[in-house]
Amino acid sequence: MEEREKKKANVPKKEKSVLQGKLTKLAVQIGKAGLVMSAITVIILVLYFVIEAFVVEGRAWLAECTPVYVQYFVKFFIIGVTVLVVAVPEGLPLAVTISLAYSVKVIK
Repeated sequence: MEEREKKKANVPKKEKSVLQGKLTKLAVQIGKAGLVMSAITVIILVLYFVIEAFVVEGRAWLAECTPVYVQYFVKFFIIGVTVLVVAVPEGLPLAVTISLAYSVKVIK
């Protein structure tokens, strides 16, 4: 048991390169931005539906229509999740390409 602990203590931790650290930070930022944008999308869709249905058209919230309203809200949530799922994988390769393009210098 003590030998295992000694081996673990002697093994150096793999350090990230500067580029790996920056790309990790960038991936986290893209994930957070995607989360914020998907939340904004859901909020805007819900507000648009509520204002359009209950203020502009003047409809009342009827108990028999509640499943229909819930179905709309679930659809809006699904759209928000879709925005989140699409934003992260699509944004990361683009960000890596841009960061690599800026880091390369042409020597003349």
